[in-house]
Amino acid sequence: MQDKLKILILDDEKSFTEELNDFFLSSGFESFQVNTVGDGKKILSNHIIDLLILDVRLPGVNGLDILKEVKTEYPGMEVIIVSAHGEMDTVIKAMRLGAFDYLRKPFRYIEIQIAIERTRKYLQMQQKLKQMEERNSLISKNLEEKINRQFIGVSPQILDVFEQAI
Repeated sequence: MQDKLKILILDDEKSFTEELNDFFLSSGFESFQVNTVGDGKKILSNHIIDLLILDVRLPGVNGLDILKEVKTEYPGMEVIIVSAHGEMDTVIKAMRLGAFDYLRKPFRYIEIQIAIERTRKYLQMQQKLKQMEERNSLISKNLEEKINRQFIGVSPQILDVFEQAI
C-alpha cells in the first residue's frame, strides 16, 4: 500500500459514484469510479487498488460474486460493501466472504470516512506484518548460513542422530 490510498468505486448509480469520487479526491485519495463490472475489471487489471467500494446489487451480477472473485484474485485488496438493501443475511454473507465493512445507503460522509480510516489502519498493519516476516526470514536465513545448519524447526541433536544413522 502506498501513502495515498487508491480506491475503486463500483456501483451502477452514476450520480452515487460521481459524488463519492469527488469526495474521495477532495479528501486526498486517488479514486476511480465505474458503473459496470467490465469497467471495474479493466481498472483492477491496470492499477493497484487498495480498497474497493462495491454495491451488492448490480445489473445482471450479484456483488457478492464479485466480492468472492476479487478476494481470490486480489487478496491484498479490501472491500467495503454498500447497499440500499441491508438484509442481515446479505451482510453476514458479505463478511464471511471477506468484506471489510458493510455500509447501508444512504450513508453520511463521516461513516465512509470512519470505514476508510479503519481499512487504512488495517492495510498498514498488514504491510508492517509482511515487512517483519520478510525481515525475520532474512535474519533466519543469514543465521542458518553462518552456523551451517537449519535454525528453525530442527534441533542439532536430531541432525546428529540422522547423520550417525547414515
